[in-house]
Amino acid sequence: MTIKVPKQRVSVKIKTESATINGTVHTMINGRLSDYIVSHVGKFIPVTDAEISYIEDSRKDQKADIIKRDVIFVNVEKVEIIEYL
Repeated sequence: MTIKVPKQRVSVKIKTESATINGTVHTMINGRLSDYIVSHVGKFIPVTDAEISYIEDSRKDQKADIIKRDVIFVNVEKVEIIEYL
């Protein structure tokens, strides 16, 4: 038996020490973004429809300014700022 938990899509901008990520996180309906992040401390959160921009020369091997991915996993411990878009 599978139980489906309803989620809401939240557009966010996440800043880490090496990148800025624009994308979507899926939180509990009417849940606060801050509660979602706190509940995942020590874990990774999925970010869908992600656009990653690396800060300065942190990834010199990258040829593109913005990298697009269907899903990435962000280490919550590395999140410096997260805000609604």
